[in-house]
Amino acid sequence: MIRTEVQYLSEASERPVYYASGPGRNAQFSIDQNMKYFPVEVVDARDRSLSPNAFDGQDASGFDLINSPSQVDNFLDKQQIETVYEKEIEALIKAHTGAYRVKIFDHTVRASDPELRESKQVREPATLVHNDYTATSGFVCLNENLGDEAQALAKTRFQIINIWRPLVDPVENFPLALCDVRSIDENDVVDAERRAPNHTGEIMLATYNPKHRWFYFSNMRPDEVLLFKTFDSIDQGRTTSSIHTAIELPDAPVNAKPRESIESRAFVFYQ
Repeated sequence: MIRTEVQYLSEASERPVYYASGPGRNAQFSIDQNMKYFPVEVVDARDRSLSPNAFDGQDASGFDLINSPSQVDNFLDKQQIETVYEKEIEALIKAHTGAYRVKIFDHTVRASDPELRESKQVREPATLVHNDYTATSGFVCLNENLGDEAQALAKTRFQIINIWRPLVDPVENFPLALCDVRSIDENDVVDAERRAPNHTGEIMLATYNPKHRWFYFSNMRPDEVLLFKTFDSIDQGRTTSSIHTAIELPDAPVNAKPRESIESRAFVFYQ
């Protein structure tokens, strides 16, 4: 278990606006509301003896760690992503969830080091407590990406799942921390407008609740991935999806490797 601080909305407010960053050295999101860091305890989910009943996998807690080596050697190579990686993660999701169909629609590479961000033209780790979709935006995203099929697909259960893979071996700082969905109250989350240069949508932000149970996986390596739900059409995605954030480790080495990662988003459909 570690103790660190995570960034929440300082208080619930109506319709905050989140401004997404672009790529490069100065990548930095901003929010038009006050934010506040709160101290939290984060359990290493690799050690079940610390909290044996608290982390029970994706269906219960909202997230899971899976061993999943990749044949991709350059995650900035669009051709490798489309011809190799998407097939790998589609097969992984189907095997892990039992879904009959998977549609991958987004990839985001991030780096904690400003010079790496500039040279690779990628974004920064997201160091605020959030979830990628709201009860509304999950359906909007489905319509934006699947058009004529969306109406029929929305009548059955679907999820949006994030597949998070580190690109540094191992992750020594700014790992991803996830909150057990069973510890999140509906009143803890706040719908926010998300503004980016090429798109306007919605995300969820969150206010602090001492009942939140936080987890991370220590020393993640590139042959491991985190699968976590960011939307579930059951309960309209409000409290069945995990809020999450990158965290600073208090015992990180002074010369810790900069964190690099790729996250991919996929629609997952069930019969």
